Amino acid sequence: MKKLFVPLLAILFLTSCGIDSMSDMRPNQTLEEQNAVNRADFSGQVFTDQNGAGTTAAAMDLERFKVIDEYEILATDDDGLATGFILKEGVPAVITASGLVGFYFAGQADPSTPNGRTDVLIFNNFPVVSLVARVGGGELQFVGEGPTELTGSGEVVFYVNDTFFEDNIGSYNIQISYYCYPGFGIGDANHYHCK
Repeated sequence: MKKLFVPLLAILFLTSCGIDSMSDMRPNQTLEEQNAVNRADFSGQVFTDQNGAGTTAAAMDLERFKVIDEYEILATDDDGLATGFILKEGVPAVITASGLVGFYFAGQADPSTPNGRTDVLIFNNFPVVSLVARVGGGELQFVGEGPTELTGSGEVVFYVNDTFFEDNIGSYNIQISYYCYPGFGIGDANHYHCK
């Protein structure tokens, strides 16, 4: 009897601790791998509002996950970088950026951070070679190094704010961080759903 009882207790203990979902057992995971693990935890689950419309994920006390999407825009990308990320009006997504872009303008060749170079030129009402974005085809918005929250709704497209791209070198690394809830697009439209 002891031979069956002890292993059964061990299994119950490990299951109650959530051993199958502890991500800290893999400390060398990349951000992309961790996001995939977070999303996979809800694979195939459908969440519906059994009591009618108006119940939000927060009100249902669903667990949310922080997701960080990473992008790189090259200094020579004159068409910008379409991210595929759809910003929802009033739902926060925080953007940060780093990197250096080298350019040549009127004898100036010093590299720039995503904040751009106000000492050289203002273009589109923003510093030259600064990181800017357009949301859903709207007006350009300054991003810089951030943290920045854009306004509007629609796809986020990033641009290096310049007039001539052939002499540029380098790139900006961009992160969009946001919280998502399980649901695969089903339910409340006032938050991001995990993919």
